Amino acid sequence: MNDNFFAFQYHALKPLKQWGLGNVIGGTILTLIPGFWRHFGLQALSWGAIDWLLAIVGRRQALLKAEDLVAGDLDESAAHAAAERFRTILLINAGLDLLYIASGLWLFRTAGERADRRGMGAGIFVQGLFLLLFDSILAAEINRRWIPPSP
Repeated sequence: MNDNFFAFQYHALKPLKQWGLGNVIGGTILTLIPGFWRHFGLQALSWGAIDWLLAIVGRRQALLKAEDLVAGDLDESAAHAAAERFRTILLINAGLDLLYIASGLWLFRTAGERADRRGMGAGIFVQGLFLLLFDSILAAEINRRWIPPSP
């Protein structure tokens, strides 16, 4: 199973699941504090719920495909194509993550004395930064392990 891309994908999505759940819990607690922290927490809660759901669905699909590959219902060319598609999605997401970081930073810097806007900007910045690191590292690992070099 070490050479099974889908098993790798299943395990690789675990940090996203944990990040999402941690943000849902932490964000919920932070929404109880007025001002900056409430809006930071709302960002953590919202982004965390989406990350958690994406990881749950992605892990479930990867597990099913890993089983299909082991059973012979999928072949290695299908796994290779899936690895390339997933890497492409991660690279596109990394580009979007840069936009999230920039927009969060912009909102934070232009908010003036508005603590709610500063909290929202900081929250967006933190979420974008994590996602940039996650998407970039995972895309590089897929490239290293699953995408053969071009001749």
